[in-house]
Amino acid sequence: MRVVLKDSAAEAAGKRSFSLPSPSRLIPLRLRRKGPSWIGLILFVLAVDLVLAAAVWNAVDFLRN
Repeated sequence: MRVVLKDSAAEAAGKRSFSLPSPSRLIPLRLRRKGPSWIGLILFVLAVDLVLAAAVWNAVDFLRN
């Protein structure tokens, strides 16, 4: 009895499930890198620097007036 229930449950689950394509098939041309993206890191540092510069600029302007 248990075998029949397991088999029918597996068949029902197999009919309802769908398989997603593997990540390697989604982006076949992208190289897999294990290190950081240097361009992204540089852009992030520049963005943080710009935000801090604007904050300091506004603070100095506020304290002068």
